[in-house]
Amino acid sequence: MNFRPNPLLYGAHEDFLSSFKLVITMRDEIDHDILLKAVNSSMRRYPYFCVFPQKKGNSIQLQFNEAPVPVFKDGRCVVLGTKECDGHLLAFGCEERKIFLHASHYIADGMGISPLLLSVLYLYISEKYGTNGLDAGRILMPDDPISEDEYAYPFPEEPVLKDNAETRKKTLCPAYSLDSAAFDKQGLYAYHLRIPQIAMMDVANPSDGSPVSFLSVMLFRALCTLDKEIDNPVIAHVQHQYRAAINAPLNRHSLVNYIPIELSPVIKERSVELQNTIIRGQIILGSEPENDLRSVDRLVSVFSKEKCSSLAEKQLAMRQYIENSICRKTFGISYMGKISWCGMDRYIEDLHAYIGEKLTQNMLLIEVMTVREYFSVNFMQSGRGTRYVDAFIEQLKNFNIPVSLVGEERYTLCDTKIPQ
Repeated sequence: MNFRPNPLLYGAHEDFLSSFKLVITMRDEIDHDILLKAVNSSMRRYPYFCVFPQKKGNSIQLQFNEAPVPVFKDGRCVVLGTKECDGHLLAFGCEERKIFLHASHYIADGMGISPLLLSVLYLYISEKYGTNGLDAGRILMPDDPISEDEYAYPFPEEPVLKDNAETRKKTLCPAYSLDSAAFDKQGLYAYHLRIPQIAMMDVANPSDGSPVSFLSVMLFRALCTLDKEIDNPVIAHVQHQYRAAINAPLNRHSLVNYIPIELSPVIKERSVELQNTIIRGQIILGSEPENDLRSVDRLVSVFSKEKCSSLAEKQLAMRQYIENSICRKTFGISYMGKISWCGMDRYIEDLHAYIGEKLTQNMLLIEVMTVREYFSVNFMQSGRGTRYVDAFIEQLKNFNIPVSLVGEERYTLCDTKIPQ
């Protein structure tokens, strides 16, 4: 197998962790031995995740890693790609009732890693509780065949569109900035919210709202309530995948685009329906195949022969690309879609996804997952402080949508080390 790395790997540095964490809270305390067995068995099916980065000339390659993927007896964060995790770019852990999955975005995004997570959970649950009530039809088992479409390098060698987006830049006004005094600046902080799916969608559906657009409206209205003199537009980055645009539906690479949604202060007094329509319209336009291809073109053009030849030049170019991509936003929001748990959700209490970067100070990040009848919302920010989450919750309650704050914590993410 050829494990050609995602170009984003060249952008790894101390200010860009590019890792994410999934935390699954189970009904009962975790049995480490059973989890270890489930991980070891599952990784036979996913050898393209068993890799370590290695410098070769002016490029970085991913080599197959024969060492077992670590399964720690706690939720520790390690430096991925180093001896701490035997060179792997992912690691598991468990503590009390929680299972942890740490992964580098350089090998997968949330959609790409989800088949592995479901395989591990199925093997764990079936060993611990039996298979009664479980549906293995959509679960990839250790001996199932591996399609090359899962791990093949999905990007074109050269830009696809002739009028590359680099030639179509326009001057952008600054995004609305949050009040830095609202956070204690002592590290990343998360508030865990639980919202009944039916209750929220009963309000969102009449205006053709999606979970992403409706929650974005709620946060926009919350910001306008807190700041009566809001001036610059609120910019939301809505996560969107371009797997369809490049015809790579099974690919496990990180294939995520961020659609910028601009919410002008002039609409702050307008109805929820209109605000939702404005967001939905921008999402629909931003997710057109041509726009997705422009996003891909921007990525692959970073390493054009005219710009880069040495490893140092490639790394600098990719870092600049990444910084330009993740900045200029007020908040980011992501929803992977409704998860098909195959009967396993009766053993699962909650699921949260964690992201965050040193470059995204004073920006709100929202990850939305589904467990049984609830939206599990992780409301993340660069420090503790309830000003924004309280206003967000209040907006939901104004529309008679019950929302519960079920937890809060200061959290960390794994760093990633690559050869220099």
